[in-house]
Amino acid sequence: MQAAMAVGLPAAPNNIDAKSGNGVDFQNILKNAVENVNNAQNAAQAKAQAFSAGNSDTSLEEVIVSLQKANLSLQGMIAVRNRLVDAYKEVTSLQV
Repeated sequence: MQAAMAVGLPAAPNNIDAKSGNGVDFQNILKNAVENVNNAQNAAQAKAQAFSAGNSDTSLEEVIVSLQKANLSLQGMIAVRNRLVDAYKEVTSLQV
């Protein structure tokens, strides 16, 4: 569960599909995760630009930490994507 939260995935029980009343709404989970990664990337870019423009409110440490957070969230999303592709390949190769 902590790995899911690290890449911006919300906890599964809170994402019950309202249409069917059971299960997890995978589309919303994935969409939220991608949005969280995008927001982290945008925030890191904004801090880096503020620092390079000489904004006295932004320290180098803040920039480095935000860039590392954005990098970790992106790496986590890439790992999730790779697992999804592997699962898709496995399902498509099953004999029915």
